Amino acid sequence: MNIRLFSVVLLLSGISTILNAQQSGWFVVEQQEDRFGNYSSQSVFIQDQRLRIENEASVFIIELDSVQLTLIFPVQQIYWKGSPLQLREALLARLKQQIEEIIARLPEHSRTEADSSFSNELRLLEAGYSDSTSTANFTIEKTNDFDTIVGYAAQKHNIYLDSILLETIWTSTEINPYSGINRELLSEMTGIFSPPSRVAAHRETKLYQQFTKEILVMRSLIPTPLGESTTEIKQIKAIPVPDDFFRPPPGYKNARIEEIIAITMDQEGPIVTNGLKPEKPIPRNPFEDQKINPPLH
Repeated sequence: MNIRLFSVVLLLSGISTILNAQQSGWFVVEQQEDRFGNYSSQSVFIQDQRLRIENEASVFIIELDSVQLTLIFPVQQIYWKGSPLQLREALLARLKQQIEEIIARLPEHSRTEADSSFSNELRLLEAGYSDSTSTANFTIEKTNDFDTIVGYAAQKHNIYLDSILLETIWTSTEINPYSGINRELLSEMTGIFSPPSRVAAHRETKLYQQFTKEILVMRSLIPTPLGESTTEIKQIKAIPVPDDFFRPPPGYKNARIEEIIAITMDQEGPIVTNGLKPEKPIPRNPFEDQKINPPLH
């Protein structure tokens, strides 16, 4: 091979390496629908051990390597950055204060019973687990049913606690943007946003975590007293994610944690399993700020 041809091969190889490195990130859109036809959606951007979870009202940035959370509120143009422990302690302190205020306003004959009930719920939250439901008889049943979701084959599984159906999920082995992500730490860091429930409890079990480690949950169907709630991936694509996406926008105010808590308690936070549960209506496209064309499936 002559020198000129060899140089061209090296150049092309270098460009290919750069392009492959740039394509190491992911863009995922999930949508949730309830029995009444109400929709909500969120976008997730993944690059290495960093995630940006965005909806119309807020942005959550999760940095697994440094164990840091950044909460951004575009309407107020404020942000807060710190550890999950700081946020958890502040949330619990605010919740405890609210409970005490509620009990104080109750009739005297109702205070003792309410205090006992609220105190029990608060202990569960402080203990760091979802509820006291035993998961000893928690099972995952594989079925022979398949569906195609955004172009990928997905197999149906039913999840039971004893004979109670907790959740039905469709999973795919053909694609997994969460591969390499520290799932246990991710679940721990986002667990502070999860309300106590049997579904949240089963998703924290070792069996569920191990089962979803190498696969992607494409669709989740949860039966509720008001009907079924469905969360499904609507778009997924490999795309380079700019570093700026994991920092607060220029000009945003670094707010006190008390300000953040006041806003956060009025909103539903991101719930991460293998995929994500969405929050509010369809989010704006953050690529508009970066002058990058949005990924299309």
